[in-house]
This record gives sequence, C-alpha cells and structure tokens, in this order.
Amino acid sequence: MPCPPDVVALCSEDDAAIVLGGIEAVAQASTQWERRPSFARHQLIAVPWPLVEFAVHRADHVQQQLQHDILAAEGCPSFPEPQSAWRAFFEGNFSLMGAQGVPSGLATIRLTDTTGWLGDIQVTPTLLTAQVHGDGLDGACLELFSVTDRAEKSIVESGRVSFPLASGLPADGWVWLKRGKHWLDYRAIDSRSGYAADLARSGVTIDIPTDPQANVEALIVGGEGPQVEFKRELPESAEQKRRQLKTVAAFANGDGGVMVFGVDPDEVTVTGLSGDDPKELRDRLYGLIHRTVVPSPTVTIEPYEVHGETILLLHVEPGPAPPYGIAADKGARDKPEYFVRRGSSTVHAQPGELREAARSRPTSQASGFNPLRSW
Repeated sequence: MPCPPDVVALCSEDDAAIVLGGIEAVAQASTQWERRPSFARHQLIAVPWPLVEFAVHRADHVQQQLQHDILAAEGCPSFPEPQSAWRAFFEGNFSLMGAQGVPSGLATIRLTDTTGWLGDIQVTPTLLTAQVHGDGLDGACLELFSVTDRAEKSIVESGRVSFPLASGLPADGWVWLKRGKHWLDYRAIDSRSGYAADLARSGVTIDIPTDPQANVEALIVGGEGPQVEFKRELPESAEQKRRQLKTVAAFANGDGGVMVFGVDPDEVTVTGLSGDDPKELRDRLYGLIHRTVVPSPTVTIEPYEVHGETILLLHVEPGPAPPYGIAADKGARDKPEYFVRRGSSTVHAQPGELREAARSRPTSQASGFNPLRSW
C-alpha cells in the first residue's frame, strides 16, 4: 500500500504537519526517529523489511493527558481507564491489568525501506545460506561476522548467498547486509544468545545435528586449521611417530586440538584405516602416544565410520603441566623434542614459547577444543 503524500511530507520536510482529528501533528524527525532492521525485536508488529520509525507529536508540543475515567459506549467493549483501552485496540490485549501505558506521542509512523533486506537464513553444520532481496542491491555486500568466521561477498541482485562454515554454527554470529558506509539490514544467528527466541520468527533456521557422527563429518569438511590436523595412516617407524605425533605434543602445549587418522590431508578425502578391528586400532594409537609423547597427555580416541571407511578421531586436551615433547625411540626419552602450533603448522618450540605455556596454564586442567561438543 503506497504511503499517503502528507505522511511522506511529514517525515521528510521541515515544518510539515498533518491534521489528526482536530489536532495538528508534526514528526520530530531530527530528534525522534530510529532505523530498525527486518523483524526488529520489541515491536508490537514485526515486519519483514527494514524500516524508519518516526514519532508523531502535537505541533504545540503540549502533552494532552487522558482523563482517568471509565470508558463506555454503545457497540464496543467498556474499559475502566484509557490504558486498558489502548492495549486492547492496538495490541489485542484485553487484560485489565498491565504495565504498558498510553504513549506520550500521538502516533508512530513506520516507513519500510526496500533497498535491500534479508529473507530466510539457513544454517547447517557446514554452510550458512541467506536469501537477499531488494531493488537497490548494486554495490552491496553481505557480511558474516562471528567469533570464528568472518567473510564478505559482493551482491548485485536478489538471490541466495552462501558462506562455508569451518567450525559449525558461529558463536555470537551476525549477518549484515550493507552498502558503502550504511547498513541495509542485519540478523542475529546464534541460538545460544539472548536472541534465540526470535530466530524462528525472523526466518532463521538452524539445522545442526546433535549426534557426534554428523559433527565428525562436519569437522572433516571444514579442513585443517590451528586445532585440526589430518593423517592418512597411523605411524609405523620411529620417524613417522616423530613426524605425526609431534602435533599431539603441540596441541598439549597449547589450547588442545584434534587429529583425524584416515583422512588424506592434501585432498581432504576419507581414505580410511585398513587392517585391524577399530577397537584394536584405537588401543594401538593409545600405546603409540603413551610411548612417544612425554609426559603422557590427556587424550580421547574414538573410532567412527565415514563414507564406509573407518577413521580414528584423537582429541588432545591442553596439558596441565607443559612442556610436552616427543621421544621417537627409547634412547631419546631423556632428550625430547618440543613443538608448538603456529597457524596450521607444527613447528619446533622456542624456549620463550615453552615458558609462556607453563606460566599461562591454570593449576587445574582446562577444557580445550572439542570437536564433538554440542553446538
């Protein structure tokens, strides 16, 4: 429905006014207006578009007090005072008790902005997809901002825009639609925040499986990172033990992490571990770590089947007493090598890094990176 010309003038011109009944009204746009996103919170009626909200007051700025008296008339409900009538008429709330009073202004005018707005947003373990609408999107971009994921994509027309999620559902996540220095629309997407109750109402669907199997598959899709590393096979020789299990020591010296055995790190494909029973493979890896990493860190190893192939997921907790080192053979246990994690690489630790790890570690073991923790 088009906005009446006098209302447009009221919200865009100096000294513009309209008559509401017998009262001349103005919108104090210079001091009392607010731009709101689509499905804005705390609105009596949430609308699916961004809007600008104007407060309309009497032209003479005199606040007219409503008489506190019973309201009664033929053909309509009766109310004990004006506040109850206001709630019933504007909010559909016929309760005779409540804190909401009559606003001091005469009215609120909301002008929708169709330059650009966010439609439905779907979040899966590996992907966020947002529907973008608008008639002025040329030069706009969509931004994903969270604790773990930050990315932007340019937009020229309405359509669906997707972001890969390396770490599952973003913590404290937001999606911003903007153009230049101005935002067009935004939406919170973190179900763990105080906005959880608004997600379904605002078109946000979070399809995050809670079973560990699905989370493992999502972990593999996300690829390697500072706390994730893939290995094609279990180590056999002393050199393989040193080369592969040094990352276990690095995770224990840092914030923890996970290693997945049975995944090609170059192609990021599941190759699987052949041979023994999965439980026997797990016990074998436990033994390798106990004999190779000194002192022995706290680890958890679980077998999973992905795409018909057996893999082992090794979760390493941050060690309570660093430094942790590698002794690839019996003769090296008195002179272990120490490693730390820098980005997605495991490198030799410098003396200062080991001292810092020891100083920063709490007296009780902290909970580190856990890829199977429920989102």
